[in-house]
Amino acid sequence: MDKSDEYVPSETETDTTMDEEYVDDSRALNIDGYPTFEFTLNSTTINQRLEIPYSFWQRHIPMGAIQAGVYLVTERGMWFCTLQHNSRKIWVKHGWARFKHDHNLVVGVRCTFKLVYSFGVQFQVVFDRP
Repeated sequence: MDKSDEYVPSETETDTTMDEEYVDDSRALNIDGYPTFEFTLNSTTINQRLEIPYSFWQRHIPMGAIQAGVYLVTERGMWFCTLQHNSRKIWVKHGWARFKHDHNLVVGVRCTFKLVYSFGVQFQVVFDRP
């Protein structure tokens, strides 16, 4: 049974996987004007949770938008995901398990999240499979 939609980080967790891996892709910003972050899926993102880099959210999205959730958009459609957060992290609460299943995501797939709308938060997601 996939428990990814039930994950809640402990307050004592020290690993901030997404912020450590966050790359501010300045070239993408200069080419198309959209803030972008990307990462390669690992066992944590596949089996437990997807975290949105907190620093990325603070820079580009109103904090109040956390309550509304996010839309992940691919060539196959749109998936709605709800979010949870604490003072250091933002993670997808519901919807990630369905999204990764529907797109056959596995460890090693590189995902690019392009913020195309920041108020009704929408990310265009592109995959680079090994």
